Amino acid sequence: ALAAALGLAAGAQWDPTIDPACCAYPERDPRDFNWPYSHLLYAEVVPDVVGAFVALTELELEYPDGARVSYGEHIAPAAAANTPRVRFDLEPDRDGSSLHTLIAVDPDVPFRDTPTERERILWLVYDIPGNVTASGRTLVPYAPPAPISCDEADNLCLPEHRITFLLFEQSVGPLHLEPEDDAMGARFSGSARRGEIRFKTRDFGARHSLGLPLAVNFFETAAAAGADDGNGGGRKDEL
Repeated sequence: ALAAALGLAAGAQWDPTIDPACCAYPERDPRDFNWPYSHLLYAEVVPDVVGAFVALTELELEYPDGARVSYGEHIAPAAAANTPRVRFDLEPDRDGSSLHTLIAVDPDVPFRDTPTERERILWLVYDIPGNVTASGRTLVPYAPPAPISCDEADNLCLPEHRITFLLFEQSVGPLHLEPEDDAMGARFSGSARRGEIRFKTRDFGARHSLGLPLAVNFFETAAAAGADDGNGGGRKDEL
């Protein structure tokens, strides 16, 4: 009865060797049989970015300097400066002919407690053949997160940004971009600032019949303490 109340899998045994104080978020608790979805719920990626879904694969991302995206663990902005490598499995019901879309957004602009610019698009690659992301078509080239510092007088400011990556299967085949998609891509090929373009993952998914994501992963980041963002530690729009 206790196992059921705690959401443990049938037949799961409580491990008395694990410290009861173990595993504060974002650390993984080995007793959490709903991980990693539990971290998406705890951090409110579900429902802030995407609705409830069932993961069908694991989305792995690693930056050139070795930093790995892992369900809420912190990555400094400098470590996420360059495009990450992406890996995901196709089995059991997809193969090299399957097409996918990968989206990365920051839903916490300018700050998580005041996300007036939700969502900021950071990366969008579509028509990915199989799991070869480099062979997909880029609508929005990768841009690193650019968090700014909270105002020192704002004690309620939440500086963490949840940089969220979502993988979708294109079950209807190649994407046919709508005029607003083309316009967004054209602006990013020029000098448009990320903060000037609003994006909603849900809207893009509905527009292209992407359905629910196959996988979601995210990391948290924040401006480094004492970082000079050119705003005196206050709020402003960033690139």
